[in-house]
Amino acid sequence: MNNFVRLNQEIKGGAWCPKAQITTESTEWLEVDLRTVHVITAVGTQGRFGNSQGREFAEAYVLEYWRPKLAKWVRYRTADGQEILSGNTNTYLEKKNHLEPPIWASRVRYIPYSAHRRTVCMRVEVYGCPWTGQSYHNHEPY
Repeated sequence: MNNFVRLNQEIKGGAWCPKAQITTESTEWLEVDLRTVHVITAVGTQGRFGNSQGREFAEAYVLEYWRPKLAKWVRYRTADGQEILSGNTNTYLEKKNHLEPPIWASRVRYIPYSAHRRTVCMRVEVYGCPWTGQSYHNHEPY
């Protein structure tokens, strides 16, 4: 992952921004390649701070993940079936979403989502650890 899209970074304006304004039908995403399968227990986002000049952040987003054995992108759903994760309310504080159930993935996509057309920018983080082949807290890979 490029350093400028990581949380708390200010390099190159400090965020990734889709080329177009986003809506419920947006197809642009920010992809993180972890190279090997990891157990992902949480994800975090921030908006574009831009030396306090930034005003763009994602209020919500959808998470997709890839695991080699699945050979396809899978949309993450919470334990209660929600696909849309809550995002930020400002440009500078991290919004951390704990994933229950956790996911096993080698790549993750953050897809900004908005019910109204808007400009967004994101800085992101993936929390977890490399998968060792063992189950994780009574969970098997999804």
